[in-house]
Amino acid sequence: MKKLILLLFIPLVFQGCFSYKTVNYSQISNDKKQKIIVETIYKENIKGKLISIDEKQITLKKSGELKTINKEDIRFLSVMKFSVSKTAEVVVGGYVNSKKN
Repeated sequence: MKKLILLLFIPLVFQGCFSYKTVNYSQISNDKKQKIIVETIYKENIKGKLISIDEKQITLKKSGELKTINKEDIRFLSVMKFSVSKTAEVVVGGYVNSKKN
């Protein structure tokens, strides 16, 4: 029973281990298919997987649909990254909490 609970707990631990880092348009590379959040000048947030990027526009895939955003319409760009500190907090916190019981 303990192994089953641990097995179900692992995906929850790693789900919260990602955060978004604000980057410049020029810092995004086209070779990585990374997850990105784009905030436009119209206050719209678009979250999706990077398909392509060039000097004029960025294309994201969101729910199977391609969304193209012009560079001039972008206010902020955030790239998803793995956070080691968040992972450590959850793992250590879970371990300490299990020892108390």
